[in-house]
Amino acid sequence: MNYNILTYCIYLPVIAVIMIKVGWMFYTHGEVFLYHLFQQHTTIVKPINNIFLIGYYLVNLGYAIITLAYWETIESIPQMLNTLSEHLGVIILGLALLHYNNVLWLNYLVKSKTLKQ
Repeated sequence: MNYNILTYCIYLPVIAVIMIKVGWMFYTHGEVFLYHLFQQHTTIVKPINNIFLIGYYLVNLGYAIITLAYWETIESIPQMLNTLSEHLGVIILGLALLHYNNVLWLNYLVKSKTLKQ
């Protein structure tokens, strides 16, 4: 039995659901921060939020597909579970780092904006 195909069939839907769910949460909840940041220019909030969402999807989709090229040949079910957990864990940690990076920069921008006023 080819465990690589089975692993791909499990990995791709799981990572797609995680990316879509997290991306949509960032999109809906992040809009509040952008409105706070661009108080005088509320017409640009929606386009900026859309660009962030597209960039988020492109970065994560690209990384998820590139990781498929570097998977080793999977010989058994335990190795399949190990590979799945390793690759899903790396992507989830990467999403967390991207999220905290964005929050850090938004916090910095809001604080620097309030100091100028």
